[in-house]
Amino acid sequence: MTDDTPPDLASTDPRGERSGRREQNKAENRTALLKAARAVFAEMGSGAASVRDIVRRTDLASGTFYNYFKDKDEIFEAVVGELTGELLKRHREGRSRAHTAEEFFRKHYAVYFDFIVEDPELLALAQKNFTAIRTLLDKPDVRALALALNEDIRAAIARGVLPNIDVSYLAASLAGVAFEVSMVMVARDPVDPVGATEFATRLMLGGLDRLPVRDSGKSA
Repeated sequence: MTDDTPPDLASTDPRGERSGRREQNKAENRTALLKAARAVFAEMGSGAASVRDIVRRTDLASGTFYNYFKDKDEIFEAVVGELTGELLKRHREGRSRAHTAEEFFRKHYAVYFDFIVEDPELLALAQKNFTAIRTLLDKPDVRALALALNEDIRAAIARGVLPNIDVSYLAASLAGVAFEVSMVMVARDPVDPVGATEFATRLMLGGLDRLPVRDSGKSA
């Protein structure tokens, strides 16, 4: 018995189309909520903002929010997670290609500081939410930055760009200086990412030669 149904009609599944549209709508709704949340947190700060403030910036019904996020804290974490993902991409094009220690440090800091100030909304987000952002440093999305930094340091040591020093200590130092200096930087007027990069780079270089060299047989 042969199937006389035309191939183009036979391959069309209305249920698949409906499922595809639902998934697209879900993705668009989530994107709209994240965009609205980023704007609200930049204007009001996470402490003063509410779920209602976020939903009002969208065309969605108030109850729709809870299909995607359980509360304000979760969507704030998602906003920071998205920004972290973009920052990771930029670091892959920066310090991982450095040929000297100075270039490694400078690119690490320049990527971080420039990223914060290039978008006025992101700058405002950093200015109004640094305490809340600090609480997310151990979250998986943000933790990915530290893991990538550790990997880049190990790769730089293997290439001879950096001496064989303690990877974990150096990574913690680089991340700590970047975060703390950025918090001071965004509070200044004018905001000066070039000056912040220069200070942080020179600070790291000034102490680099005084750090103890690790035994090559030890793991980081």
